[in-house]
Parts: sequence; structure tokens; C-alpha cells
Amino acid sequence: MDRLLRWNRIAARSGLWLGGAVMTAAALLIGFDILLRVGFNRAIDGADELSRFALATATTWSLAGALLERAHIRVDTAYVRFPRPAQIMADMVGLLAFLGCFGLVFAFGLELVIQSAHAGARSASALQIPMIYPQTLWLCGLALLLVCGLVLLLACARLLIARRFAEVHDLIGIKSAEEEVAEELSHTPAATAPDRQETAS
Repeated sequence: MDRLLRWNRIAARSGLWLGGAVMTAAALLIGFDILLRVGFNRAIDGADELSRFALATATTWSLAGALLERAHIRVDTAYVRFPRPAQIMADMVGLLAFLGCFGLVFAFGLELVIQSAHAGARSASALQIPMIYPQTLWLCGLALLLVCGLVLLLACARLLIARRFAEVHDLIGIKSAEEEVAEELSHTPAATAPDRQETAS
């Protein structure tokens, strides 16, 4: 199970990198389009449409990484007052609801892709991009989310059976304020030597 979770995190992190790369490419394209408009009174046909495709693709490919990093927004006003067993139950119900919601989105998205393929749908811009391509990329990101989420659910179920509640919380629980502070401090670069010498003087 540890190996499966490790591969799960690798896949989710790869999705984050892909989403970031797509958004970076879109930002560069938009920046270049703005330069052409300002400097040469010209424009890149379909730049706005490509950026929309990039945003949709980057979003779905980043969802799995956000799930594993516990970065999705959750309201914890009452949660923090629950005893640990109730918190874990709420976490499991929340994960099941999350996967159920995105399972429905995936099902309707798959139907959309099939319809686009049968109809030969194309974008309304001058590029006339076959819609099946960006839609399939978008759908693959949702598939990655569901696979990673199901692996996470299976891992939590096994940990619950073994009564390893603290590890379940570490996988799907809401981050406490102390955890968030410790995480931020771990990413803070240490003071440089000149700074330490200046402080000492």
C-alpha cells in the first residue's frame, strides 16, 4: 500500500507539473499576442480560445495534486471541535462525496466527448479545432483525479481497519493551523551567513 500511495503521489505531482506547464504556455501566448497588438497592430487568431482550453485542462490536471496535498478549501468551524473519531468520519464522508460529485462530472464529460466525436464538433474560432482534443485532455485530468482519489480511499479504509487513525488524518484530514505553519516554515529559506553576521554585530 505504501508503494501504491507513492506512485499515486508521483502521478498527482506529474499532473500538477503538466497543469503548470500548460498555464505557463498560455501566459506566454497571451503575452506575445498583447505585444503584437500593441507594437504591430496584429493579433494571433484564436489566442483567447487556446487560453480557455489551457485553463480548463490545467484545472482538471491539478485537482489530484490538490487532493493529495489537502489543499482544497474546507470549512472547519465545527470540525475542529469534533473528537478524532468524528473528524475521521467527516473526512471519509467528505472524500466519498467529493469523488461522487466528480464521478458525475466525469460521466457527463465522457458523454460530451462521445457526442463531439460523433458530430465532428469544431471550435467557433478561425482555428476550427476539433473539440474532441481539448475535451479529451480535460477529461483525462478528471480521470486522474478519480483514480488517485480511489487509491486514497482504499488506503484510508485499510488504515481504519488497522485502527491507525492518525495516519488516516494525515492523508485526508483538514490541516491544523500548526501543520500549516510548520509547512510554511519548512519552505522558508534559512538566513544567509551575512545576515547572521550582521545580527551578531
